[in-house]
Amino acid sequence: MSIKEIQQQQLIRLLKTAQNTKFGQQHDLQSIGTFDEFTNRISISFYKDIKSQIAELKQGKSNIFWPGKVNKFAVSAGTSGEGKHLPLTDARLESDRSFMRKVVLNYLKKHPNIFDLWGKHISIPGTLEEKDRYQIGEISAYTAQQAPWWLTPFQLIDPIKLSQLPFDEKVNQTVDKAIDSDIRVITAVPSWILTIFKEVLDRTGASSIREVWPNLTLLVCGGVKLANYKPHLEKLMDNHDVSFIETYGASEGYFSFSDNWTKPDMKLVADNGIFYEFIPNPLPDQDSMAVQETVPLWDVKPNTPYAILVTTNSGLWRYALNDIVEFTQTNPPRIKVMGRVSEMLDDYGEALYAYEAEEALKIISQDMDIEIGNFTIGATLQEGAAAPQHFWFIRTPQQLHRDTLDRLAEKIDGEVREINRHYAIRRESNALGLPKVYSISQQQINNWLASKGKDKAQGKLPAILRDEEDIAFFK
Repeated sequence: MSIKEIQQQQLIRLLKTAQNTKFGQQHDLQSIGTFDEFTNRISISFYKDIKSQIAELKQGKSNIFWPGKVNKFAVSAGTSGEGKHLPLTDARLESDRSFMRKVVLNYLKKHPNIFDLWGKHISIPGTLEEKDRYQIGEISAYTAQQAPWWLTPFQLIDPIKLSQLPFDEKVNQTVDKAIDSDIRVITAVPSWILTIFKEVLDRTGASSIREVWPNLTLLVCGGVKLANYKPHLEKLMDNHDVSFIETYGASEGYFSFSDNWTKPDMKLVADNGIFYEFIPNPLPDQDSMAVQETVPLWDVKPNTPYAILVTTNSGLWRYALNDIVEFTQTNPPRIKVMGRVSEMLDDYGEALYAYEAEEALKIISQDMDIEIGNFTIGATLQEGAAAPQHFWFIRTPQQLHRDTLDRLAEKIDGEVREINRHYAIRRESNALGLPKVYSISQQQINNWLASKGKDKAQGKLPAILRDEEDIAFFK
């Protein structure tokens, strides 16, 4: 079956299932037969457009976007704006389980010796809360609840119990028990795996994770880009035989996974209760994005930045994610996650996307032979300065000397000028000063996340800092 046939089948099923809901009757879903009819009938939606209906669902109202009541909500742990509470239906949770089965089966095809995994597994889920009428929590907490029964004996600590603890307590309890255990698999956000590794090395005095967990075989990661952490994790493990699986998903659903780590892209899953649309070269503000043309999955082209819209079996209709992806190939579809639509620094007309900054850092790290992890950028108008200035805060394994950071700033300036003409024009006209670079640690990032109440399983450092207080925090 072709990608077009698979996706058209997904759309028809979604339309048919929801045709008798309030949304289905308002938009006459039963009469929609083509992609053009679908896009003409239903507008692109953002969280602000469905927030009032989400409140109705929490009050117990049913059949709004999807048949039946919804008593589970996933907290979006993204870096943009306030937390969003997105509906989780039984159908969506079953699709999430199906996605995880695909990930496991793909791994076992390549590594059929299941006894390599025959030890203890660490899982760091998010937090789940019980309200009067519903549950609310991070998607990883629901995933932990849905884990198959046969995984229970392997779990170091019951993930359901962990999901009820504050985050620092999750990590402390995990490390306490893990140090003397035969750890084979770790499932967590890469930043928290790094935190666990450092805590284990500090407590044991070991020189590498291999000394503590010689049989560690597999790391399953999601939430933040693995490429920003993988070199550092490998160095701490001193073991390049450990396999990595990266998953790309969100509160809206799971979309793709790395089926082959020798490739920098991921396999997009097209048959799992999600209908995809894509906006080529998306504009950063929602009002502009809402009127841009979309293309279906079967019409995408490689090497073009796309924003993603999803229509899902949790009752989201043409819902805009905040991510930018590019296709490395289209049949079968494989993607790279480039960054966030809203992660553009444009305080002074520079229009610098976070993925452009990441591209510059990748080139520079190779040129200067410096290990660079994740980063964040802010801009302020300095008191007494001739021009506003960018501040780049870059996670590195060791603190870099100021001379090195100044050379890094000059190279960043040169690379970003090559990549982004808006930035180049403002630098040439002295409307922007030379950027300043700071080296930060994972602990500083963790402290900032804690100060913002974002020290959760999917908590992440935004690529762009909007607040001067946040910029001052990292200086």
